Amino acid sequence: MATSRRADRRQAVLEALREHLAGPEGRPFVPGEGVHPADVADAMWLDLEPEETRRLFRELPLEQAAEVLGEAEEGLYDILLPELSPEHLGDLLGLLPADDGADILERLPPEVQRQVLARLEPEDASELRHLRTYEADTAGGMMTTEFVALKPEEKVGDVIKRLRRDEDDAETIHALYVVDEQGRLQGVLSTRELLEAGIHDSIGEIMNPDVISVRVDEDQEEVAHRILHYNLHAIPVVDARGVLVGVVTADDALEVLEEEGSEDALLLAGASAAASAGESLWKQVVHRAPTMLVTLAGGTAISWVMRAFGLDEGGAPGDALSRGAAAVVPYVPLTLGLAGNVGSQTSAILVRGFAVGQIPPGRRRQVFWDQVQVGAALGLLMGVLIAPVIAATSSWEIGLSVGVSLVLAMTWTATAASAIAMGSQAAGLDPAVVAGPVMMAVSDLSATLLFFGTASFLMAS
Repeated sequence: MATSRRADRRQAVLEALREHLAGPEGRPFVPGEGVHPADVADAMWLDLEPEETRRLFRELPLEQAAEVLGEAEEGLYDILLPELSPEHLGDLLGLLPADDGADILERLPPEVQRQVLARLEPEDASELRHLRTYEADTAGGMMTTEFVALKPEEKVGDVIKRLRRDEDDAETIHALYVVDEQGRLQGVLSTRELLEAGIHDSIGEIMNPDVISVRVDEDQEEVAHRILHYNLHAIPVVDARGVLVGVVTADDALEVLEEEGSEDALLLAGASAAASAGESLWKQVVHRAPTMLVTLAGGTAISWVMRAFGLDEGGAPGDALSRGAAAVVPYVPLTLGLAGNVGSQTSAILVRGFAVGQIPPGRRRQVFWDQVQVGAALGLLMGVLIAPVIAATSSWEIGLSVGVSLVLAMTWTATAASAIAMGSQAAGLDPAVVAGPVMMAVSDLSATLLFFGTASFLMAS
């Protein structure tokens, strides 16, 4: 039910965007009431052509454009950022939280960074420069410097007045942090505890001195897990002296956990951590080819071992197999390894794409075709690399047969893996549960049949 509502909402946003695009250029585009900037960002990235996306972004009012940019994925950054002037970027970053602004600034060329910083208020520019000094995968790289810091001697009534006046200056006010004169973290209290206290009570009297915090150089995954473990809305970040330098909010922690989980799953399947269903064909091949080379080397070594034990033309059971099939028996592990590898990669990328919303219904046909092409390209690459090696140690006839068989087997496995993942999703089943075991069974069987059938045909002709 939730998935259906999300799909309906996404479709409504997409229809509104297309309706605006059908009109004359230059009209301001204001998303309807209740439309979340994240839905607009997703539709602009996943459902529209790059030029349509750039036009829509140009026609968004500044505040709405900043909200959409703050919710953007890397793919949308790649489309928009190269086209934005330093002046426009400076205006946008001035409206974004400091941590989001620092992430965007990091993607710009050094000269553009300097021009953008020159457009910002000195205080905002200083915050961005400060955040950029930390490694991206640490607490410092995740944190924002927009938080509420209180002194122990402040009165509750005065703090409530300040919060009402300066609420927009902090990214979150669920937790309020207490610091001493040197800025060292002393305690924490929630907004609820503040409102339940007497207006004449001091902050030091009601604060909790037992604060869960992280060091500025701690790994981002550890920070995210600590937020999740203690069920926190935010966690304070301190430096080596215990000085409060920022906070990491729960939404940033969830994003890190999603990224780390996706990376682990992709790496387990043998794909690059940066692999994505939304990438270009060339990038997908580049991100997935390295592990194929490992499988290629391992499979070739196993083939040589099998040949050394007599499992070649002369030693294979010729009465059970044709001469052509018997000649390529030593290369069965190589084929099964590569076909299984490309199938696992395809399944992992599609399962992640469904989980994070990268594959809406309107893009499934294109994503399917992309995965088939990636399988064919990887098969061609592996075939071209291995055929001369086999030819040098055996014969060109066997080398050509193995190379062609690899192309067909890997293309078919990518096709089957895509069909299984998308078919299970369409049937309402969890593709993460179905795709793995079914894909491996179909991959091994079909790859073996294709391999021996192709080799027998080519060597007999």
